[in-house]
Amino acid sequence: MYDKLIAKITTFIPLTDDDEEIIRSLFKPYCCKKNEILIKEGDQSSLAYFVDSGYLRYYTMSEDAEEQTIHLIIPGHFSTALSSFLYNTQSEQILQSITDAKLLHISKDDLESLYNSSAKWQKFGRKIMEFFLLEKEQRVIDQLTLNATERYAKLLKEDPALVQNVPIQYIASYIGIKPESLSRIRKQIFLTNIK
Repeated sequence: MYDKLIAKITTFIPLTDDDEEIIRSLFKPYCCKKNEILIKEGDQSSLAYFVDSGYLRYYTMSEDAEEQTIHLIIPGHFSTALSSFLYNTQSEQILQSITDAKLLHISKDDLESLYNSSAKWQKFGRKIMEFFLLEKEQRVIDQLTLNATERYAKLLKEDPALVQNVPIQYIASYIGIKPESLSRIRKQIFLTNIK
């Protein structure tokens, strides 16, 4: 269960056998069921998750009680309620499993201890934050520069498995449109591809 996590961390820093043992000791396995809430609105997030398998969504509730998907988390990626995790505040967002999922989690205290143990792990912390920032920046750029069809086509190209495993209402919310609009876009793309 640790292979994907070790492979992911290795994209940021080289790992020794001892480093891999540290990872196995600090990251705890957790299996969650479909629709399980991992972080509730109002909770303080003390865990960061790595998705080994399955899909998660990170969302917020609008003033009119409509769910707005902020992020869809795929296997091989990390997730938490970041501001709550970093600053010990109550989360304003919700982290929920979309499917049954196998996760690995680490506590904030253990992650801080890991960062403080060596310059290598501090580099990992910096690199993972850079990754989060670049991912969020690209999402903002896409929302501003691509139309809904282009945003969906990009999602379809970058992660077709996500499109197959995540309900249409969450994908629509993620790209900023209504489910019925996404249904029309999907039909249009399908018709274009069969011509």
